[in-house]
Amino acid sequence: MSAGTLTLTHNSDAVAGSGTAFTTEVAAGDFIVVTVGGVPYTLPVKSVESGTALTLVSNFTGPTQSGAAWSAVPRVALNMVTAALVAQSAEALRGLNYDKQNWQQFFTADGDVTIKLPDTSQTTGPSAKKLINSVADKADKVDGVVPKEQGGTGLSQPFGDKEGQFCQGSDSRLNTINGKTGGQINSGVNLAWGTDGVFSHSLGFDVIPGQEAARLRGSRADFTDGTNRVILNLDSVGNRRTVFYANGGILCQPGIYGGPQMYSTFLNFVGGPVDLWVDNSRMGALQLTTTSDRHLKKEIKYLSDKNVMGELSASATALNEVMEWKPATFRFKKRGIIPESETKLGFIANDLVVTSPECVKGKGLEDGYDENDTTDAYSLDETAMIAKLTLSIQALQKQITELQNSSV
Repeated sequence: MSAGTLTLTHNSDAVAGSGTAFTTEVAAGDFIVVTVGGVPYTLPVKSVESGTALTLVSNFTGPTQSGAAWSAVPRVALNMVTAALVAQSAEALRGLNYDKQNWQQFFTADGDVTIKLPDTSQTTGPSAKKLINSVADKADKVDGVVPKEQGGTGLSQPFGDKEGQFCQGSDSRLNTINGKTGGQINSGVNLAWGTDGVFSHSLGFDVIPGQEAARLRGSRADFTDGTNRVILNLDSVGNRRTVFYANGGILCQPGIYGGPQMYSTFLNFVGGPVDLWVDNSRMGALQLTTTSDRHLKKEIKYLSDKNVMGELSASATALNEVMEWKPATFRFKKRGIIPESETKLGFIANDLVVTSPECVKGKGLEDGYDENDTTDAYSLDETAMIAKLTLSIQALQKQITELQNSSV
């Protein structure tokens, strides 16, 4: 938008500006564009009297309006629009003329015709008459055997049983799947050993035709126990890696020669420890080796045994908490495929979460929980418990030292 606003008067060629700079923004022959009452007007300028006054070529036909925003359009810019419109119209007309000439040639010429395209390039092809003449007499009726060269079977009957002859449903050549699609195979299929001497021929599953696929193929290898075994390889064709997804779990057996136990296993990771499931029962979280290197940690804050601002020290607080801990004996209930356990010695996490919440992980189960899914069950953080016990020992040692010093 141009600077300032305009006042236009119905049936008048005078335009007054407020905050405008007509002498620098427009000149005679230029245009101003303004919207009045939702209608855009393009008004040619006859003369510029001052920075706030100009005269139009013709009277303004719209309603009187003040404070109207406006835009200056140089004569050159508008001429460019007109020139572009003329050029595009000429190009379109040229294409239409070529099109008419092309059709006339196509239907009237005897041989090949040269077709002109809108960009002036050319291409050559047969005319309609040439196409018609090329198929003349090709579809005449023939008595007797129709040669295959003319679209027939070459036989006095529709079917044969040799190469190059049409076959019917009972033909022995239909007993293989070569080149076939769909249907059901009623016998085993063997993929032969590959020519590379490393893998068998593969079975592919396209996900992007011709580019990406999951592939199954067999191989064999010597294992560290001295056995040579067959390997079923699942890999990729293309750049994407293939992932094995088994919604029914994985069935394994105890060792190479053990019989399979009919349980399926699952591993699941959702941001915390990896959960182990057997069928529909969650067995628990896999305990991995705990890392404690300071380079893997941040915001390290060592806990002190000194009282600060009248508050108990961390060690004294830990001692008070530990004194509230309640060792207990218990048995784990039977749930799913997990039998009831023998009597164990330990702690009840629901007790510790009240006194020492840092030592407890999980959300805690609620009444009516699914016994097969204990993902939210409380568990104990043994490292945090050891830290609490360490602080408690330090607090007790401090008390012992103070008592010894006071008795001297």
